[in-house]
Amino acid sequence: MTGKLKITIDRKGCINCRQCLITCPEFFEQNPKDTFSQVCPKYRIENNPGEGEVSGKLAEIVKKAADLCPVRIIRIHVFAN
Repeated sequence: MTGKLKITIDRKGCINCRQCLITCPEFFEQNPKDTFSQVCPKYRIENNPGEGEVSGKLAEIVKKAADLCPVRIIRIHVFAN
């Protein structure tokens, strides 16, 4: 089982390919104003659209989305408890 992960998105580097949204729409969404990918509110850290946390099975799908990002703007960090 995957532990808790911190996800960061370099939103300014987003090219709006929507790959993360297609792969994991529960965690990622498109900002309607700037069209960049962001973390869905449910998973955000301190309401920051570029940072979130996830665990369990969803973490595996988020990792896959990060791997599929063509510009590698999604970073995975293991939370230190």
